[in-house]
Amino acid sequence: MTREILVKVTDKSFIIGTLTTLLLVLASIGASAYFSGKAQHYDVAVVDSQSEQVAGGLDAVAKKSSDKDSVAVKKVADVSAAERLLRDGDADALLQRTGKGWELTWKSSPDSGLEHLVQQTVSGQVMAVTAQKAGTSVEELTAASTVGTKLLEGDTKRASAGTAMGLVFAVLFLMSAMTYGMQIAQSVIEEKQSRIVEILVAAIPVRQLLAGKVVGNTILALAQMALLVGTGLVGASFIPRFRDFLPAMGAAVGWYLLLFVASFLALACIWAAAGAMGTRNEDLQQTSAPLIYLLMGAYMAGFMATGVWKVALSYVPIVSGILMPARIVEGTAHWWDGLAALLVNLVFAGITVVVGERIYRRALLQTQGRLSYRDAFKLKA
Repeated sequence: MTREILVKVTDKSFIIGTLTTLLLVLASIGASAYFSGKAQHYDVAVVDSQSEQVAGGLDAVAKKSSDKDSVAVKKVADVSAAERLLRDGDADALLQRTGKGWELTWKSSPDSGLEHLVQQTVSGQVMAVTAQKAGTSVEELTAASTVGTKLLEGDTKRASAGTAMGLVFAVLFLMSAMTYGMQIAQSVIEEKQSRIVEILVAAIPVRQLLAGKVVGNTILALAQMALLVGTGLVGASFIPRFRDFLPAMGAAVGWYLLLFVASFLALACIWAAAGAMGTRNEDLQQTSAPLIYLLMGAYMAGFMATGVWKVALSYVPIVSGILMPARIVEGTAHWWDGLAALLVNLVFAGITVVVGERIYRRALLQTQGRLSYRDAFKLKA
């Protein structure tokens, strides 16, 4: 175990890869914080008083979503003058009345943020006129035409946060399980190719050799995962829209790390067996295929499963390591649900450890060529 850890932590590619991933996490957090707090300013050109009146309400609508956003109105003599402002970059859009409604003219491409503001402002003014004619208020008219969203479990904001966290957990799980799993398999094949495995098994029991690889890589994977998600949580505390969900996110991360360890242990011995069944690195494409399919399935389920499927799969080994923490963020799962998923994962891990160790022990010294899982089971221990 100590040898496996020391070899990895002193390897330049491992250090560079870890630092690169950490920098990517920090960069994504920094970009999210920057854009979420960045002020938006728009200059809108108008050519008549009616357009000026509508455009004048844009600034108030913009400040409802963010105090930093603002809209300035530039009234010009005619459309030609407004178009010159657009071409020179002195205005973002031209707002004018047409026969069918309102129209925004852009220099080359529309801005969705300003489009949304104009749509909100125009809709608000139309509703005000309609409410006045109907003898009611804008608030009553808005309430009567609003469609709300209600969840029996959790709330909509937490549901959105859970979906986002599910995607993050899926990406991290796939990346780490694939990286460290392939390292275990390649390490076994390299020892077989160099014939050093014959010396090793003569000095120490095969079971201890396997345990060293599995435990060593599990510790490394957990340490790297804890570093990444810990950095992510610290970064999320600086982003206003994530700050309210930090308690739920912290609990979810704790369950994610526990379930990740159980899931990785369940796969680690099978990765070692996949390496033992081959005699060269090219053989891994065939021997590791079932594991890759399983990981890809868990990754897809992490952000595609919904409804009853999401609930059911959150208790299935491996997949639960992604879906159960996401449900905790959503507020649709409790600590006893996480405990149940963890126990199921540990039972599954116990089974796969026995199976993987048996295949590894039987196939480790076989050098006649690539073995299938069926052939490996037929070998005598």
